[in-house]
Amino acid sequence: MKSKSLKKVQGIAIFLVFLALLITIFHVYRGGKKQQRAVDLSAQQANFEKRNWLNKISFELGSSDLQASMDKMNDLVDNFATHTDMREIKAGYGVFVFSMEKPKLKQLRSELSKIGTIGSEVEMVDTSLVNTNAQIESANLASYEKDLAELDKIRVPSDVELRRKESLRAQIRRSQQKLDDLQRMDSFLVYVSVLPHGTKVDVVKIISSVGLYFLSVLGFLFVGAILAYYGTRLLMYLLALMGVKGLGSGGLLSPYGYGNYGSYRGRYYYSSGRKRKVKRVYKDKDPSKDKEEQEPQE
Repeated sequence: MKSKSLKKVQGIAIFLVFLALLITIFHVYRGGKKQQRAVDLSAQQANFEKRNWLNKISFELGSSDLQASMDKMNDLVDNFATHTDMREIKAGYGVFVFSMEKPKLKQLRSELSKIGTIGSEVEMVDTSLVNTNAQIESANLASYEKDLAELDKIRVPSDVELRRKESLRAQIRRSQQKLDDLQRMDSFLVYVSVLPHGTKVDVVKIISSVGLYFLSVLGFLFVGAILAYYGTRLLMYLLALMGVKGLGSGGLLSPYGYGNYGSYRGRYYYSSGRKRKVKRVYKDKDPSKDKEEQEPQE
């Protein structure tokens, strides 16, 4: 009996250890998900990529001290930018879009590395401006304007002429934009995003905190199991005092009752396997002729 009780205790202990381990893994996973910052900068990046500029470059910075990095970025933009298009500073990130002189790119890269860790750097060239120059676009613009002026002289234009005028106006806008961009060919349009990150990871601290959480959960489960066990016994004892008996094995909660033996085999066999002596009494016969039937022992 002692070995069976010991095995039951060991089984419960192993179950509680695995349960504490699962709870700890779930806690670490959930904590990691909460620590991830969901910062969506796709709209700012898309607007930057749509800008017509011959030379564009983007930087992504990671910072361990976001507020200090924002202050340094403000100073950097003031010193480098010829024109500032965006200076968006929020609680969890910062986005800066500005134009600067092309020869200062190397110096800018050096200053950014002092502000934070450069995670990525992407340099882009507007291919729509590669096969043209300011002289060609000026000639195209003058031609479109001349054609539009000729159409404007018509007092009652047809539908075809009206559509041609709208097309010329769109071409004039595009040529003017290209001409403005080509005049800025010696400059860069710069995009800088600043996001927080952890520069140092204390592995020992993480392992110790996870270990302490696991031990605390395991202790709580063991205490809970002990309280549940003794609480159940106390409840059964109180119910027995009130006259409610037989709540255990072979009692009210058992599908079949075999007296105090608990089972069919326990009623007719000893724990060693030998058969019990069974006395049968036939009440419908004369007591003087009652027979005692004793089954042979093995």
